[in-house]
Amino acid sequence: MTPPDDRNRRLRPLHLASGLAIALFVIAHIGNHLAMFAGQAAHIAAMEALRPFYRHPLAETLLMLALAFQLGTGLSMIWRTRRQQRQGLARWQAISGVILALFILNHVGAVWAGRLLQGLDTNYHFAAAGFHAGYAGFFVPYYFLGVTAAFVHLACALGWRAKNRAIPLAISAAGMALAAGFVGVMASDPAIPPRYLESFP
Repeated sequence: MTPPDDRNRRLRPLHLASGLAIALFVIAHIGNHLAMFAGQAAHIAAMEALRPFYRHPLAETLLMLALAFQLGTGLSMIWRTRRQQRQGLARWQAISGVILALFILNHVGAVWAGRLLQGLDTNYHFAAAGFHAGYAGFFVPYYFLGVTAAFVHLACALGWRAKNRAIPLAISAAGMALAAGFVGVMASDPAIPPRYLESFP
């Protein structure tokens, strides 16, 4: 039987490659979310400008496949080394990877359910509705941890290669600040159309 470390060594380059492909979408997605600091209309306008690119059937299919591969390889590597003692970057990479995987599974599933089952435009209103439909206790940590985990996971990946540990720390801190900002904006903006609020039980 191939040792877990050897199998993980084979998967890491493929995991990194799919991660780089996903990063192109994430950069655009985070950029879109930055527009929410200018208000709902700015966020929706930026989203509508980007959608022709990432909602193209080919692009969307490739993104879903890349996400599935990323989750599968990442969780597989964590599971195979679950009995090993992790320290430093390895520990935070595993923790952020699990949080990010759970966030992506829930987030992508919710978006597809909103689009296909509820007929909703999954825009700013869709993302912020939960804060004002009585579920802030879930959505505050959900978005904060999900966004923070994405930045921490990236920081850990860079940390293995960067000699200066200040770079990963700065990326992690920036992620936490952005996550807090996104949550603060969505939680403090109650102007959500009723049909989005009514989608919650």
